[in-house]
Amino acid sequence: MRNEKYGFTLIELLLVISIVLIIGTFSVVFFSRFLTQNAVTNTQDQLIGSLRKAQIYAMMGRQNSNWGVRFGENIIALFSGNSYASRNTAFDETFSQNSNISISNFSEIVFTKVSGLPSTTGTYTITGNDSSKQVVVNSQGVISR
Repeated sequence: MRNEKYGFTLIELLLVISIVLIIGTFSVVFFSRFLTQNAVTNTQDQLIGSLRKAQIYAMMGRQNSNWGVRFGENIIALFSGNSYASRNTAFDETFSQNSNISISNFSEIVFTKVSGLPSTTGTYTITGNDSSKQVVVNSQGVISR
């Protein structure tokens, strides 16, 4: 007569639980890094899209006005007017952004009616934790990554 017992020992059970916990911990770290990188990329795409849209609106002479883009309080705002403070609020388009994302040296850019030239130029860095992307606006109004 054989005395076979089926089941798991305590050591086997603890080993499996510890492996699952280690994999779970690494998964959370990688997933949060992925979410931050994704938010930075989305903000870069949204900023570039808003800048190009403002420039096109200005060149078309839409509403017979200059058009601009402002970043503040986790919102990218497309506006009609010479500045955000003196804008026509009826034409505002706002896009909310992740609160963990920041854009350095960028507050507002206004594109001139018909010519589409920007009021300011520079390289703007979008950051979130360890991830960063850049948006460049040159003196001719060319917007690039």
